[in-house]
Amino acid sequence: MSEVEIRKEGLTLELSRVIAAPRAAVWQCWTNPELLKQWFCPKPWFVPKADMDVRPGGRFNTVMAGPEGELFENVGMFLEVVDGEKLTFTDAYSEGYVPRENAFMTGYVELADVPGVGTRFTWGARHTSEADRNKHLEMGFEEGWKAASTQLDELARSIAIEGLQTTPAFSAKVRTCLFFSEKGEEAAKYYTSLLPDSVMGSVFRPDPNGPVLVAEFTLAGSPFMILNGNPDMQPSYLTSISILTEDQAETDRLWQALLADGGEEGQCGWLKDRYGVHWQIVPKALPRLMHAGNPERAGRVSAALMKMRKIDIAGLEAAA
Repeated sequence: MSEVEIRKEGLTLELSRVIAAPRAAVWQCWTNPELLKQWFCPKPWFVPKADMDVRPGGRFNTVMAGPEGELFENVGMFLEVVDGEKLTFTDAYSEGYVPRENAFMTGYVELADVPGVGTRFTWGARHTSEADRNKHLEMGFEEGWKAASTQLDELARSIAIEGLQTTPAFSAKVRTCLFFSEKGEEAAKYYTSLLPDSVMGSVFRPDPNGPVLVAEFTLAGSPFMILNGNPDMQPSYLTSISILTEDQAETDRLWQALLADGGEEGQCGWLKDRYGVHWQIVPKALPRLMHAGNPERAGRVSAALMKMRKIDIAGLEAAA
């Protein structure tokens, strides 16, 4: 077992050790909620719920449960995410940078390769006051974090040895699959940053240190998966993701975000993003105007729509 180093400096408490597993396996144990629940607090305590959106501004919410029915809810947010290398999170904010009262700490995780051995794992907490630091020590920081890090070590090693990370843990019975030539995981993370109720799910790497083959994610509550690695795949309008927007502001925001860095505009609310995926950005006003009134009115709305690229609600209403 690796020696555990504890550092107590100022308002910072930090644990460091070497985990005998690849960095990709340790990272997965931190960012996959189903894996996080298996090690995040020392037994006999456990984590019955982990809700995570691993991106800056994304939620990091957990519930810790004790053997006698105790429940502690932790609400927080990710401040910094450097894929495979670093996480910074805090309870000073909830999802979307909403300030919270009585902040206790800002946590951080840093991972670095130790050639031929595994991963240097550094896990720390920066507190807002000396009183909070002392409270953390009294709560059992040293023994608790040592025990949790040992559980993390065991889980990461089992993933690396047994290949648990190569088994997709898909949660939805039916999902839409998007076939990519490359950058599937990057695309999934970008898409989940665009809409609420969106989160990364299971990630499947045949090689723990290699690229993702399958990534599962939820977009505004709808399940998707990306199958990565077919260089012959070409973009097609045969499949598109259609989003109903609430107003012009949301329409404009999504249109601009999906066109960024190489996207292409189409007609009537259609576009192709930088990854080659086709989208329809449709304000709720369009079906409302098309189905309200008489056929002549619907015809005028339809004629106005055919002249548009991004859908302009005011233009549709003027035509109606």
